[in-house]
Amino acid sequence: MIRSLGVLSLVACVASGCSGDGAGGEGGKGGPSESACEAFGRYGAVGTTFTLPGPDANGEMYLPDVQKRFPQVDWRTLDRLYIPAGNYTLINLGNLPNRSADRRLVITNTGGQVVIRPKAGSKQGYLWAVNGGSNWVITGRYDPDSGTGHADFPGHRCGEYATSRERYGILSDDLFLSGGHMGLGIGDAHSFELEYLEITRAGFAGLRINRAAGADGKVPPLNDIQLHDLYIHDTASEAIYFGSTQGAPTPLGSNLKVYNNRLVRTGTESLQIQNLGDGAEIHHNVFAFGAIDWRAAFSGYQDNNSQAQVRAGRIRFHHNVFVGGAGSLLNFFAQPEPGDVPLNVEFTDNYFADTLSLGLWFGGTTGADARFLWERNAFRGLDFGYQAVYPAAREPEVVFAKAETIGSPITLKGNQWEGARKLFAGLTGGSGAVGTVTATDNVNGPVTPLTFVSTGLPAGTATRQLERWAARATLAPNTPEVTYAAGALVMHDGQLYRARSQNTNKVPPDNAAVWERLPLPVDDLRTAPGTEWAQRGIGLLDVAR
Repeated sequence: MIRSLGVLSLVACVASGCSGDGAGGEGGKGGPSESACEAFGRYGAVGTTFTLPGPDANGEMYLPDVQKRFPQVDWRTLDRLYIPAGNYTLINLGNLPNRSADRRLVITNTGGQVVIRPKAGSKQGYLWAVNGGSNWVITGRYDPDSGTGHADFPGHRCGEYATSRERYGILSDDLFLSGGHMGLGIGDAHSFELEYLEITRAGFAGLRINRAAGADGKVPPLNDIQLHDLYIHDTASEAIYFGSTQGAPTPLGSNLKVYNNRLVRTGTESLQIQNLGDGAEIHHNVFAFGAIDWRAAFSGYQDNNSQAQVRAGRIRFHHNVFVGGAGSLLNFFAQPEPGDVPLNVEFTDNYFADTLSLGLWFGGTTGADARFLWERNAFRGLDFGYQAVYPAAREPEVVFAKAETIGSPITLKGNQWEGARKLFAGLTGGSGAVGTVTATDNVNGPVTPLTFVSTGLPAGTATRQLERWAARATLAPNTPEVTYAAGALVMHDGQLYRARSQNTNKVPPDNAAVWERLPLPVDDLRTAPGTEWAQRGIGLLDVAR
């Protein structure tokens, strides 16, 4: 939720001693204002509480049926469920209660930071699992008035994004232990909220949310979920993987809200969300450095910046930043199921930049009763290079492409793109009509690059310059070895390295002579204040949070 800046925010900031970073950074326009603090009391006063047992001798908290384990707790009225600070190798918290929307259960850390991190070499099957219930919140937010979090672990509160790494109340770090691990997996639940969590080095997706069909074959919905103020970075595959890519029936995600998140340096897509329904809204997020493992991902063509699939009702994507990819910047599908209401989808005021192939792909199947609008979006950095792994690939001649099975009215209005490509096949300029596609007032011309307050990468680093280190391009024909030029930037095991000289098959931590270890990226990915994009309200903004 974007909150306006006002007296309460300023008072809260002064009271808590926050100052903003004032460093300016890459945008060169000055740091955040001193009013970037949200007032305490988000969840109201603390009422009844219960503290779970800490980690056992193996570092585990295994509570797959928390209600059965603690029958003395009134799960209908409990206000705070506390997880004690400590180092956990595994958390399984299941059978959470179904609560009413006006009295949600708040689950948070107490006494310090909760760290979920496996032992190196462990054979455990998962890291952090949460199941069941509705109308609950998991938060690492520091809020003394609401009795959540801890003062030493405020995350990005008061605009302190640059120092937020490992300073969230709840940190999930999988150490890239297993290709099947999620940083947090949630099942059989709906109407919940996640915020102020840091998830990193997940062996697969950072956050996985889905529901399976019941014994009757029916799939319950994934409705009324809020995912915001999350910092998910350096994952082997997606940062967020929501919903199901299986065939119908799939869980419908109505009223899904995804906002104010940083999804950064993902092996495959930054965001992958499916089955979106009426009221879904994705806004003011930064999806940065997607598909950095495109040469050696777990499967071919899993290399878009983001992927989304919609099913029913009005759905909005607005004021997001999509930067970095290999395939499309957005792989988009419409796939209604029987009984779904007609689609009305809007993409407005988004910034798309820096990939090696297509801007947008629109696939699936729709009819004349659906409507799709792309308005005031910007596209730049569509520099073809996809043939480096897929030799048969050919440079797209367009920014926007769609499947022939899409028969719905599509409006392209007021968008801007740079480069020699056409906006859409058959259009000779920014206006016109081709089949069901109508274009008006689109402009082909220079697009100002969006800058962040500070990525923490070396000055002048281009988005596509950063990749995940790989010995071989396993997705290219004959899996050739990868040769890195002097100055190349790579991530390996969540660490940043720069090549001192050209090298081949030299693992960075074992070859200091050819790889220089650099400081970790700071990921202050707010849109630089005072710039065109900040004035347009695009991306993470300097607002009370």
